[in-house]
Amino acid sequence: MKKFTVLLVAMAFAVSASAGVGLKANRNVTAKKVVKTEMTKKFKMSDLKAQAPKFGVMTEEPQGEKKYYNRAGSAIYISGQNIAYGEQGKQMEVVYAEDGKVYMKNILYQCNGAFGDSWVEGTVEGNEIHIPMGQSIYWSDQYQADVVLAMGETHVEEDAEGASLVFEPDANVTEAVYTIEGDQLILQNTYKVDTESEYANFYAYGLGSIWTDDASFGGFLEWNTVLTEGEAFVAPTVITEQPEGELKTFWRVSGTTYYSSWFGWGATETDGKFNVVFAEDGKVYVQNPVWYYDTNEAWVEGTYDETTGIISVPVGQFILWDDAAANGYQVVWGYSEIVDGEDGQYINYGIDTRTTEINYLVDGSNIYLLGSEGDLNAEFPYNLNTTGLMVVDADGAWGGTIEFALKDAEGNNRPFGQEVNNVPAVPANPTANRWNDGGSEDGYTYFTFTLPTTDVDGNMIDPECLSYSIYTDDDVLFTFDAATYSHDLYEDMTEIPYWVYSDGYDFSAGTVYFYRTNMGDNPMFENRIGIQVHYTVDGVKNSSDIVYLEVAKPTPAVPANPYNLTWTDNGNENGFNRFGFTLPETDVDGNPIDQKYLSYSIFVDNDQIFTFDAATYSHDLTEDMTEIPYSIWGSGYDFYRSAVYFYRTNEGVNGEERFFDHQIGIQVYYTVDGVKNASDIVYLEVYPDTKVNEINAGKDVANVRYYNMAGQEMAQPQGMTIKVTTYTDGTTSAVKVVK
Repeated sequence: MKKFTVLLVAMAFAVSASAGVGLKANRNVTAKKVVKTEMTKKFKMSDLKAQAPKFGVMTEEPQGEKKYYNRAGSAIYISGQNIAYGEQGKQMEVVYAEDGKVYMKNILYQCNGAFGDSWVEGTVEGNEIHIPMGQSIYWSDQYQADVVLAMGETHVEEDAEGASLVFEPDANVTEAVYTIEGDQLILQNTYKVDTESEYANFYAYGLGSIWTDDASFGGFLEWNTVLTEGEAFVAPTVITEQPEGELKTFWRVSGTTYYSSWFGWGATETDGKFNVVFAEDGKVYVQNPVWYYDTNEAWVEGTYDETTGIISVPVGQFILWDDAAANGYQVVWGYSEIVDGEDGQYINYGIDTRTTEINYLVDGSNIYLLGSEGDLNAEFPYNLNTTGLMVVDADGAWGGTIEFALKDAEGNNRPFGQEVNNVPAVPANPTANRWNDGGSEDGYTYFTFTLPTTDVDGNMIDPECLSYSIYTDDDVLFTFDAATYSHDLYEDMTEIPYWVYSDGYDFSAGTVYFYRTNMGDNPMFENRIGIQVHYTVDGVKNSSDIVYLEVAKPTPAVPANPYNLTWTDNGNENGFNRFGFTLPETDVDGNPIDQKYLSYSIFVDNDQIFTFDAATYSHDLTEDMTEIPYSIWGSGYDFYRSAVYFYRTNEGVNGEERFFDHQIGIQVYYTVDGVKNASDIVYLEVYPDTKVNEINAGKDVANVRYYNMAGQEMAQPQGMTIKVTTYTDGTTSAVKVVK
């Protein structure tokens, strides 16, 4: 289908996660046209047009008596760029005209969110309402086509490209019929289709929609619909203006369970400001009560008991409301939990309906969130077992965040927020933590640090008033030029404000990335890198000391031999033939070395060096090379820190000569200040050669060592083992043995 690229999302939120635990995952689903099916052949758009009493989108509200009906039932509907399954909610407006006509607004659940408001026309006949199919609920200028009503069935088809949601209209049904039973309107002849598919929620027969130009699914279908007459819905009040009273600003320190479409499920420590206004009438107002929803700056209302220090905020208050979508987000008390199933682990969430108030304790400059639970240190995915502040939409669907208080070493709640004094002050010193040299000028070289949270006297400061500067060697101030740092900067800067990290490329509150390295002919610094922070309030700037990290330069050394050699032959020349190894972390005397200064060459059989040609290895190389620098690895194709892939095989396919006759090996080099030292060539005998064995048999063995496939040394061989023999003349041999 050309109109939408969609992902099926079940409201149970069974999603993917990282960290090696297989939570149930949604698959990517593309919707495609319904073509060459018997149903499509029978179905013609001209038939629908003939059935429609009025073709075109009706947006004007008709005259007549208007009633409001609360929706119930099941639905498939567009949600952003996704197609979701869920239970119906909200209201439908129905107008009864004097001429026996009846009009329904936004007849399909959620259709106004994607298409805008529309009305369809029908007739009242006895105790039934008849709505002809083919009426338009949306017109697209882009496609020069309508989305029209149609009864039909949805199902999911899977092929090599993934899963597709398909709608098959029922050409034999020309009307949707609602029976009038008391104060209810009940949609007739719709049902859930019984299937064992993992996409079972998306198999249904009901009132749906279809595009007029290609008969593809219009994105909406519902079944088992029951409309119950009720009072007109009144949009909730969202407090956006700051209330009168004493304003206090707190810096939150909390934990959060979240879901991201990019990263899946996670739990993390969060920060950011929230404000509290204490009014004279005993009322209290909390702004940005839940992390992640701080961009709308809404307030929720509660009461404050000065005697106990307790703030009580009723749940269910909205912090965002969209009139057009008739939906918004409200703060409730809820939970998320991990459930172990037969075929994996699931995450469930729910609203704690027993809890009607959110309670905070104000204690001096600290504010505590009471009753929440969570443990960021628990093993994934059990760190997702949480109870706390949750955001849901008007229908109860989770908004993606549960926030809870962190625990101290004794298991007690830590302060949820600490009061920030926005007055000029000298900030405490930052901490310079780590320098990581990526070995190339591609932005993977970075410096990490910890910014202060207090002034020099221990008073809490506002982190958002901080900025920092970077220094090298003898207090040389570093300039971040806008051309290089174009993701974040519009002009050259020597002082980076705290908030310059929104694009997530080069700056964060604890890391800055560089397109300079200390390797090569133009090092960024010789001995050290440092940071100084500035605290600016009301135009007054105070600065910390410059805190340096001493970075010792490597010295020339002879690297230890590589080890843990493995060979995997895929049997064809497609780049899946793998030579694995572990590069040394020390020199021959056991002293640590910096692996970024390593390079390596591959040898076969009798010390024949292998040439990596640029035409074959075009993902990473621009010229033929026999020596691969440590820095060449990031493309994800052929070169890795512990393996290299070949487009050659030893199985002699397609009449090609074998890559090697009996052994493949590696030699590493350590180059510092132009001085290159090399390890031995360490071989793996894949196909043991008799002559080589005879040569080695005449040598004296110095020692024999065994390594498992993970590179760990073993006392005795067990299972698949690498046997490394070192001879008295300094040569080595490595063979695979199985015990």
